[in-house]
Amino acid sequence: MNLSTGNDYSFLFGGQSSATESSGFSLNDYASIKNGSYGKLMKAYYKEQKNGGKSAEEVKQETQTKGVEYSETASLADKFDKSVSKLLNSSDLFELKEVTEKNEDGVENTKSEYDRDAILSAVKDFAKSYNDLMSKATKSTNKNVARRAENLAGQVTNYYKQLKAAGIEINEDGTLKVNEDTIKNADVSALKRAFNGKDSMLGQIASKVDQIGNAAESAAKNLKGYTKSAKYASDSSAIGNLLNNQV
Repeated sequence: MNLSTGNDYSFLFGGQSSATESSGFSLNDYASIKNGSYGKLMKAYYKEQKNGGKSAEEVKQETQTKGVEYSETASLADKFDKSVSKLLNSSDLFELKEVTEKNEDGVENTKSEYDRDAILSAVKDFAKSYNDLMSKATKSTNKNVARRAENLAGQVTNYYKQLKAAGIEINEDGTLKVNEDTIKNADVSALKRAFNGKDSMLGQIASKVDQIGNAAESAAKNLKGYTKSAKYASDSSAIGNLLNNQV
């Protein structure tokens, strides 16, 4: 069945006035309602208006783009949690260890010291994962995600002195930079207070990161999906063609 309407689709809204169809309701209308094409047309037409004039393909592409963005943000938040786990949850990292070394004469000497290299590596992982997450979250198209990221950035700025004492500096763009010399020479008990445990500075930061990750996951789940067969009329003149395809 093919209905050629051109740019005049007033028949859909009772615009006909012939003697046989003075009620504004034609046999064609009846057939369209009976076979479901009229309902499909109306749903497609009004959905198009709701989408602000965007075609189904444009909406689908926009949805996919946002979906990728939100999923990546959630993934970066999860990666942050994993990267700081050793700092937060392992007290061994900040404990003295027995280290045995040989001098030039081959005599072994045992002494207690901290594994500064391991601490430095863990702090570097923290800074990198933070920078990676915030570079995406602060620019998020989801207001909730972006707002939480901005709140975290403000909180980290408030930690400026504590971070600096622990070997981390804040660049002008808000990213973190590790000062290796400071970490290698800092009081390890101070590093432990800054990075170890949920009540530490890092623990507070991690809780905010969890909020960002949860917001990103929620945003991704709330995106409306569209099937490959979804169709919309991009303008009023396309309604006739849409009806032809549905009937």
